[in-house]
Amino acid sequence: MTKYNDIKYTMLDGFVIHDCCIAGNDYFCVSAEKLLSEEEYDYYSKRGTTRIGIHNLEAQKKGEPPIWAGRTWEGHSFFNTRLVNTEYKEYLMMDDAGQVFYGGLGDRKFIEDRIPPDQRCRQLTKVDDQIYGIGFGRKILKRIDHGQWEHLVPSEIRNAIPSGQAGFDDMHGFSETDLYAVGGKSDVWHYDGEQWRFVDICDDPILPKAVCCAEDGFVYIACAHGVLVRGRGEDWEVYRPKKQLTKFTEIVSYQGKIFLGSEQGVFVLEQNATSLVYQPYDFEGQIYPIKARRLDVGHGLLLAASEYSVALFDGQQWQYLYGGGPSPEEEAALLEQMVRDAEESVDALHDIADKLKSAKGQG
Repeated sequence: MTKYNDIKYTMLDGFVIHDCCIAGNDYFCVSAEKLLSEEEYDYYSKRGTTRIGIHNLEAQKKGEPPIWAGRTWEGHSFFNTRLVNTEYKEYLMMDDAGQVFYGGLGDRKFIEDRIPPDQRCRQLTKVDDQIYGIGFGRKILKRIDHGQWEHLVPSEIRNAIPSGQAGFDDMHGFSETDLYAVGGKSDVWHYDGEQWRFVDICDDPILPKAVCCAEDGFVYIACAHGVLVRGRGEDWEVYRPKKQLTKFTEIVSYQGKIFLGSEQGVFVLEQNATSLVYQPYDFEGQIYPIKARRLDVGHGLLLAASEYSVALFDGQQWQYLYGGGPSPEEEAALLEQMVRDAEESVDALHDIADKLKSAKGQG
């Protein structure tokens, strides 16, 4: 009999997921940190155990719950981690303190030298085959080799920063010579392979959080308060929803659609649409919607992760890799069964009441 409390089924129980990564067509990673109580937790001295969770579809048996493997660092080794796919079925993990772990199949698993303070980043991205690190203070690092990074943004641009307005939070590109970096207060920059240029989006301030360069040739920028920006070069348009409740944390392009991730849910917009009005995404009605704070695209797949769930989409079918709830169809079937059971119970009570009345009349 399968023991569903084995660690391969409960690898992420009690952990909160920070990031997710598609490393291969059947190889997926998440970085997570163990939840601690307020009494135990301290940002500087005591944080929860960090864990890399690995799900390999080749090892998954049909009909069994998702199987996870992983690696664990106790105490304060890593925290607030980010992931990016490097080579096939290999990945890089970085945290806010500049600690880096390179992992994947085979023996290529090792902790790299800690990144110096002036090079520490809080986000990782990949354009073509090149890995970049992104950080506050208009900081972008280009990964040269294992343990080797170099600044991509010149010091005169990094140092010329108005207080409280500087990026960056994210970067993406159409190629290594056509990059867009965003963050801070309306701090959007373009790199053409030789120099960086500030992009003036609009007069009213925006708070860019994530960016993606889509197949339709447009740059999409997801901002705080549900603001969405689209454009390229000198032409930009801005959509500001009436209810500014959504704080976007992620934006990706997949199969002709733009997906926006947030703690409030996932939203979707058709590429090259005439309007930037996005809609809540229902996960094709196949699984119960999750609030995906992180999204990743690669190897023809889309991966979504909330704090406690991971789901995979192959373009046709969604499936949970961890957590989640019943699908809308399953919920409807369950509700229908509950209604039938309730109706049968009411009928049974009516029968009992009729019999009691009959017995009372005979007496």
